[in-house]
Amino acid sequence: MRAGWLIALALLASCASAAPITLQVDLRDAPRKLIHAVETIPVEPGPLRLAYPKWLPAEHDLGPVQQHTGLFITGNGRPIRWRRDAYDVFLYHLDVPADVHSIEIRSDFIASDPPAEGGGSTSDKVAVLSWNAVVLYPYADAGAKVSDIQVQPAVTLPPQWRHASALENARQEADGSITFRTTSLERLVDSPLIAGRYFREIRLAPDVTPAHYLDMVADTPADLDIPAARIEQLSRLVRQSGKLFGYRHYDTFSFLVTLSDHISGRAVDHHQSLDNRRPAKFLTDDTMLTRYANFIPHDLVHSWNGKYRRPAGLSAPNFQSPPDGSELWIVEGLSDYLGTVLAARAGMWDLEQFRGVLADNAAAIEHRQGRTWRDLEDNGRMAMALWANQDQAYDNWRRNGFDFYREGAMVWLDVDVALRNASAGKKSLDDFVALFYGGGADTGPIARPYQMDDVIAALNQVVPLDWASFLRERVQSLQPNPTLSGIQGAGYRLVYRDQPSAWSAFNGKNGFEYSLGLNVNRRGEITDVLFDSAASQAGLVPGAVIATVQGQPYSTAVLQQAIRSAHGAIQLSLQDGTPISVIHDGGERYPALEAIPGMPDRLADIIKAR
Repeated sequence: MRAGWLIALALLASCASAAPITLQVDLRDAPRKLIHAVETIPVEPGPLRLAYPKWLPAEHDLGPVQQHTGLFITGNGRPIRWRRDAYDVFLYHLDVPADVHSIEIRSDFIASDPPAEGGGSTSDKVAVLSWNAVVLYPYADAGAKVSDIQVQPAVTLPPQWRHASALENARQEADGSITFRTTSLERLVDSPLIAGRYFREIRLAPDVTPAHYLDMVADTPADLDIPAARIEQLSRLVRQSGKLFGYRHYDTFSFLVTLSDHISGRAVDHHQSLDNRRPAKFLTDDTMLTRYANFIPHDLVHSWNGKYRRPAGLSAPNFQSPPDGSELWIVEGLSDYLGTVLAARAGMWDLEQFRGVLADNAAAIEHRQGRTWRDLEDNGRMAMALWANQDQAYDNWRRNGFDFYREGAMVWLDVDVALRNASAGKKSLDDFVALFYGGGADTGPIARPYQMDDVIAALNQVVPLDWASFLRERVQSLQPNPTLSGIQGAGYRLVYRDQPSAWSAFNGKNGFEYSLGLNVNRRGEITDVLFDSAASQAGLVPGAVIATVQGQPYSTAVLQQAIRSAHGAIQLSLQDGTPISVIHDGGERYPALEAIPGMPDRLADIIKAR
């Protein structure tokens, strides 16, 4: 027995002292949408199984294995044949020869959008590198821990390009390549890198520790010239997030923003950074700054909600174990709600705009007929399939991959208002957030998984209520008619008006969705039809193209006027000549929140800066 223990200890010591994997990534072909990688892995002779990351934290999608190409493995300079697993295409098998103690893996990643966006996006001026795109790792079994695998990464950039990442630089080589400090594979995959010909870094909220940086790469230098007011808003966001959570769980934080019209838009959250890939004018155009003000706050919140605290079902030890999305209404819904609140507290939105966002969310939920058969929990469990789906047809019946954001946010508004009203305004969701996500002390980027019972216990610690039933009703029950109790308890009711609110007008809403029950673009193409709406009952289907309205060539303005003046029916003809009669006489319908007389305005309280 004693000998067995000695052998086990020796094996542990050997693993602990093993040389790290080295991963050298070459971005010099980024303008050609190619990323090259050379990886060296210490091995022992015999059978070896390698894995390409399949299930990625914060990605509601599979790893882009179809873009991973040109895979060659050698040992001592000699080729080693690999075999893909017959049942799992993310696994590779090989036999390491007796005299080989390290293998070299060469591969290419095709960074063409959109199929590659989970691994990287590149153009002639910018590149985003997600390290999972170019790494294989030893995978013995489902218990393999990526936190125990050490990697020393390095990257070579095109001439005159600069980079940013949450990784720590170790040294700059003579050829311009950058070698980073050795880190765990878990941390590496959680630390994307952006690089570009035009780069700018701004220290946000210099008075706050740890340091926060806005790191940007862009198509042109002008796209980096963001207004001073926006920099101040982002600095206020940093300060307000600290006041909300109380403590931080990162060593530094990098807002990694890629500003380009030549790569796919995307946002991925990480523990010590966020990866936002946005249009070139995202930070310089006033309309975009206002319309999407909550995007960056949402991803900052994820450092606490989704990274530091994460559901047990999203805390797998490696990248091959499938996730359980049952609590995505917490991970994404609460981040969406708090991101919206923080956007207002940081001065990016005023009260009217905040109400407009909530009205849009409430109206969408109210018209989600899919709530009669699919509850919010199931919506999260279906996240991977729903995000992979590119079809928008009958989204309100199917329920898409954004429902656990939007409806989840409304659940947390309900919680916030219930806490405030039950305590006569003395307690709020802020207290729960500080208790559950603050953790009582600053830490580095560590993870503390939780169960649903932990959430309920923390809520009861703030204000004792039957939170288990409260949440079960909203998350696990079929609700054809949502209560919208958060809005009502906050002193408002959802109404529909024949004129757009300032927020609806600002966002270019046309009033078709909640009147006729369809979404249609400027070309007349119907992108979606609400299930069981007037448009659906008339026989309109997604994909059809409206040619004429009341005998006139289709335009948004012509259809709007027809809805306003309708008395019984609107006559349409489709591009293929099919006549359609839509029964409607209710005018346009735009959602808005209307104050309930005599009730306190909880929404104004919620967005007060601290």
